Amino acid sequence: MKISDKSMKLIYIINGIFIMAMIIIWFIPSLIFSEAMEFEANIFQSILIIMTAAIDTICLWYLANRYKLPTTLGKMWFLLGLGMLGWFIGEIIYTYYENFTEIDPFPSIADLFYLLAYIPLSIGLILQMRLLKITLPKRDKFIVFISFLIICIIVIVSVIILPIQEVSPIPEDEIFAYFVAALYPILDLFLMLCIFVVFAKLYHGEINTAWLFLLLGFLLTVFADIIFNWVEVVGVEPVTFELYDLLYLIGYILIYIGAFKVINIMTKTFE
Repeated sequence: MKISDKSMKLIYIINGIFIMAMIIIWFIPSLIFSEAMEFEANIFQSILIIMTAAIDTICLWYLANRYKLPTTLGKMWFLLGLGMLGWFIGEIIYTYYENFTEIDPFPSIADLFYLLAYIPLSIGLILQMRLLKITLPKRDKFIVFISFLIICIIVIVSVIILPIQEVSPIPEDEIFAYFVAALYPILDLFLMLCIFVVFAKLYHGEINTAWLFLLLGFLLTVFADIIFNWVEVVGVEPVTFELYDLLYLIGYILIYIGAFKVINIMTKTFE
């Protein structure tokens, strides 16, 4: 696969227009879907999210193959692709439970794939940290630490502590659901820390557009996940077009745009 600069510009334009269109549909769904078309609207969202997650997985594994798996770069791309595969499978199972069965999709077997995906994703980002042989100044380490600490406090209090206090004592039949819900923000925060450190290192090195897209994409999925779990735990009345689904979609799009950009850079390097 080769992607020229001209093709890359076209990718930016097409996906930029697509993202704008999705934002409009998410906030004004009546443009396409009537109130009686809730099932069709849910399927529409699910197909988009599943397709973009599939493209992410294919692109990341393609990069792993190009860089060769035995190399550190090859392993890094493979692990990121493996994590995306977990999210892709989780999306399929969640969609099936939500739209075609009476089974509550949360918690379910979908959560197993969602949660396991954090392991290769985190290891992949840690490998990227090691590849970036850049030492952060103490000031930037302090900024990353304080920023992450503030986010941790907000997330843990709003997503874990307050919801549990409101239902305390937790009914026995809901303990597992609350346990699974608590795992997500903890893993999301760890993944977020990895993203922050990689970004900080790239900022002091030669940051490129590709990694900017990749990191922003992963960061949006993390925020989407935190919002989703807050909605599930707090029990907010769900709506058809949720903000977190839009963030998942945009995050996945940014990830494959980043992967395409890496392929674009490789095309120019090896020509």
